[in-house]
Amino acid sequence: MLIWSFLVDQEYGGMMKTLKILVMIFLFNFASYGQDSLNCRLLTTTGNLVNAYALQVNDNVAFTGFDNFSILNISDIYSPELIFSDSISNFINSIFVDGQYVYLGTYYGFLIVDISSPENPIILSHLVTAEVIEAVIVHNGIAFLGTLNNALLVIDVSDPQNPYEISRIDENIDDVWGLEISDSLLFAASEDTGVKIFDYSDSANLIELATLTPVPPGSIVDVKVKDNIVYAAHPRNLYTFDISDINNPQLLDYLEGGGGISIEIEGDYAYCQTFHQLTVVDISNPTELKIAGYYPLPTLGSDVYVKNKIVFATCQLDGIYIIQFDEPSTIQTENQKPNVFFLSQNYPNPFNPSTTISYSINQPGFVTLKVYDILGNEVATLVSEEKQSGSYEVEFSAIGGSASGGDAYNLSSGIYFYRLTSGNYSASKKLILQK
Repeated sequence: MLIWSFLVDQEYGGMMKTLKILVMIFLFNFASYGQDSLNCRLLTTTGNLVNAYALQVNDNVAFTGFDNFSILNISDIYSPELIFSDSISNFINSIFVDGQYVYLGTYYGFLIVDISSPENPIILSHLVTAEVIEAVIVHNGIAFLGTLNNALLVIDVSDPQNPYEISRIDENIDDVWGLEISDSLLFAASEDTGVKIFDYSDSANLIELATLTPVPPGSIVDVKVKDNIVYAAHPRNLYTFDISDINNPQLLDYLEGGGGISIEIEGDYAYCQTFHQLTVVDISNPTELKIAGYYPLPTLGSDVYVKNKIVFATCQLDGIYIIQFDEPSTIQTENQKPNVFFLSQNYPNPFNPSTTISYSINQPGFVTLKVYDILGNEVATLVSEEKQSGSYEVEFSAIGGSASGGDAYNLSSGIYFYRLTSGNYSASKKLILQK
């Protein structure tokens, strides 16, 4: 895997704006895009009907933006109908729908649009900001705006025709790509600083309560919360944190290949839109994330929405892809191959002298299972061979002589990571050796 990070400078209104675009290129399977899928099938696309970057769906109406702001009737998902499209604002990065209003985050600021008549939306206000607005969320007349200029803005929108800034956070925060609200807490996906958690009960004075830092480290670009579990998305990886005790949050799991630049949660699944793929992750056990499905996308995307396992994924110039996720059966006979790629948490953990790692692969191929120290140095190879689809387990010994070849005899006590790679997917988990 090779990850390229580009800094693209664009000048708007005489002001230099920097947009960080993380382009993930999987060199070993680039040619396979458009061929492989798992438990997902394409229902339809909007084709060249719209260019789609940002997306929100409300009942049977989809709102999307890129170079234009467009509205579609999707009561028949197999035949979406364009009912409005106009360049009311270019470079729309984020859309949030609340009642009769749509809130747009753009390169040029923040717009509020009356959509009581979707065929004839009316711009009520345009708050010009010096910052590029990447994320928008609104609650009880307050809008929170994540920017690509190391700032979080708080806007009073109780009067949609006269929004104004109440406060801002512009210290100890990175670019804010995603926002989430749960109870009285605001969660900001703050790129390299992780997930910032604020108490926003006083909107004029946000109080930072905690920062969730991913391990291994990575840029966090979106966040969702369910039942005191935070799901933090990196373009490639997905992290889970338990925030039952906000003063002592705990990292639960880390799934390599399960992330994306946008994430939505419905039921026991997280739907992640990455640059060339929709990935569905089983989150029924937040301590053991596993890939449940995926579908290749033709081009760079940015946003995802899901309802009743029907997924809307933006693909910029290729419009919106509408995909059905078919939940995999939980019943598996001895002769059936597993329908998910899955790496289990080692048991016991912490361990001494030995521990067992279980995994499943859903197609035959070359499989590696390796152990790394916290600096990323390879310390042991447990598996490196062709495997048929199926379920396996391997022992990792701290005293040497493991039948599987995994030997931690020379390792000191501490935190390590083990990574399973098979075909297009890989997953990693943490293990703790206590001698």
